[in-house]
Amino acid sequence: MRDKNRIPKILKELERIWKSNPDFRLGQLIVVGANPKEHYPEIFYIEDEDLLDRLLKFDKRAKLDNEESKTVLDWKRFPNVSRLNPKELTIELLEKLIIELKNSDKKIVITPINLMKLNGAPVSDQTWLLNQKPRIKKLKKLLFELKENGLLKERKSKQDFLGIKEVGYDIVE
Repeated sequence: MRDKNRIPKILKELERIWKSNPDFRLGQLIVVGANPKEHYPEIFYIEDEDLLDRLLKFDKRAKLDNEESKTVLDWKRFPNVSRLNPKELTIELLEKLIIELKNSDKKIVITPINLMKLNGAPVSDQTWLLNQKPRIKKLKKLLFELKENGLLKERKSKQDFLGIKEVGYDIVE
């Protein structure tokens, strides 16, 4: 577990620096301060109001996670296919995920993007989604294999999500 004492120190410095540069957005300040080798435009250009809104949504999700409840939240229940290295995505892992979905009350059309949504992946962020092409390709291949193995059946209509054409699958009962 990380040392909680680091938080006030970092926030104090952040406040000091931000007050001396009030025209910066928070994301802009963090990216400039971190000086990463890669560019992160989705962080750099986020407006403070949007960031605050997302933080509040995150806080609500965290509070739900801490509440005693009979149901486990989707983003905790299912393997996080949006964070695993695409090389770690296996037919066995996806089969377990599909069986878990079958046993749950979750009724979704099975697509790579919908599987990533289960874990709260930012699939509506086009920049993020474009960086997920290898993952999506691997998930498509594995879902096709599960169809061939009889665990899934292909839907007649294809789905289009932000310009990405997807085959949708239903779980075989």
